[in-house]
Amino acid sequence: MIAGPPSIIRVRYSDVDRMGFLYHVNYLEYFEVGRSDWIRWFWKPYLEIENAGFAIVAIEANIKFISPGGYDDQISVDVTAVEWGKSRLIFEYRLTRISDQKLLCEGRTTHCFIDTTGKPTKMPDEFRELLNHHSH
Repeated sequence: MIAGPPSIIRVRYSDVDRMGFLYHVNYLEYFEVGRSDWIRWFWKPYLEIENAGFAIVAIEANIKFISPGGYDDQISVDVTAVEWGKSRLIFEYRLTRISDQKLLCEGRTTHCFIDTTGKPTKMPDEFRELLNHHSH
């Protein structure tokens, strides 16, 4: 397991529903922000990954909603790489409201590396070596 530094997101007015709650689909967008930041922190910017002929696509997502977020909340997005194989990578997430440390949701996403034709491919050796080195 490799945890990165948290990403901080402030909930925008356009992110809430009519009830004033953080709209449920936006949690996945916040996962994406945290995951992109984690990849940049741990390895390299996503654009460089794409320029090398790879993409990392989501193939599964799970979210457990615990408490609603609201407009103008600052949210900490904690991301941890928890498992990886030849082409797959699994992340876990915890979204917490900073003001009261209330856990808003937990989640998990599974991703697969693909090549420029859209076919699954093994993750770059450099990345796997980093993962394996830092997981011990």
